[in-house]
Amino acid sequence: MIKSYIKVARNNSFRNLWFGQVASQIALNMLSFVLVIRVYQETHSNTAVSLMLLSFGIPSLIFGVIAGGLVDFYDKRAVLFYCNLIRVFLLFAFFLFYKNIYILFILTIFISIITQFFIPAEAPSIPHLVDKDELLTANSLFTISFYLSTIIGFVSAGPVIQMFGNRDVYMLMLILMAAATFFVYHMPAIRVLKKNSEKIDLDFIGRTIRDGLVFIRENARIRQSLILMTFSQALIATLAVLAPGFADQVLKINLTAASYLVLGPAAVGLVIGAFLVGGFGQKYLKGSIILAGILGTAVTLIFLSVITKAAAPSISIYIFFIRSHILFTNLTVAIVLLFILGLFNSFINVPANTILQGDTHHSMRGRVYGVLTSMTGGVSFLPVVFSGVLADIVGVGKTLFIIGIIILIAGIYHYFDRRSQYTIL
Repeated sequence: MIKSYIKVARNNSFRNLWFGQVASQIALNMLSFVLVIRVYQETHSNTAVSLMLLSFGIPSLIFGVIAGGLVDFYDKRAVLFYCNLIRVFLLFAFFLFYKNIYILFILTIFISIITQFFIPAEAPSIPHLVDKDELLTANSLFTISFYLSTIIGFVSAGPVIQMFGNRDVYMLMLILMAAATFFVYHMPAIRVLKKNSEKIDLDFIGRTIRDGLVFIRENARIRQSLILMTFSQALIATLAVLAPGFADQVLKINLTAASYLVLGPAAVGLVIGAFLVGGFGQKYLKGSIILAGILGTAVTLIFLSVITKAAAPSISIYIFFIRSHILFTNLTVAIVLLFILGLFNSFINVPANTILQGDTHHSMRGRVYGVLTSMTGGVSFLPVVFSGVLADIVGVGKTLFIIGIIILIAGIYHYFDRRSQYTIL
């Protein structure tokens, strides 16, 4: 298992993409949670936090498909380079206007728009850089580093604010994004040739988008994988929305600690889950791994909601084989459950992402990932807003329970659907 990871990591072309991903993701995740903390500190509203996260998500609904259609016709290395370079200047603008929360919302929208062009060029570059039999391992490694950078970004957000202050924290993000720009610049060119007669205009963009949508409609495995990837990413966004309120109302901890005590364990679980799938996933059907991820996610959310009902700040559990009670604090139980939640989420994400790349022709990958970012921004709009508003109305615990039940029903449906003759995954 380790040898397969080492072989992929030795690939210099993939390694530059990989390092660039790590640096840029740390910067973006740090940015998102720094803004989440800032908004919640000023408003103490889960709904306001939802609006901030939607500033990241809504542009994907509008620009995701368009960006995916265009990226397929350009050198993906150049797209990655210029997107990172523009984001460097935008982070400098965050540094200049750090006091004005309204300008921060506007800058968040702009950096999200640029990111919509970055996403369809990043992961779809992987099949150009590794052999086909290394694709699952490369995706697993990419997922591990994605969530590891999420851990670093989220976990460091609170301490970094305390260390650097509300203004200078943006300069740290700028340096990280500049490093990402350096790494992708040293990638090999990934060109898609187009006919000289083709003119990039509105008709051309519309035609490429239609071609991508037709391709997705006619390929059931691609369609189902897109739905699963959307679900996986929407769940992460929902957890980010509920994290400050969960830390404040349930765990009774400082808001800056929410970055590493709430989202941190979930991100660690995502990393370890991705590592397990990459190392052992070839032995099992991808559909079986995904189903386990869906059902496990649902059950974990339901158990997590139980913590909010505990009258005392701790839970005493009798361990039979040592014939003694062990006292677990609510925080300890929450950390364990959040870790398990992340673990199961990776069981959905990694196999679905591998199917997307393996079953999609290179000329269509940008468009498929463009649709994915649009679906993530559009579809996740509902659970993000729903969870934030619902948490303000009925509380974080009941919200987690409701989401868990919805996912459990979806998992049971997926189980019976897999047993039918129309099963694809």
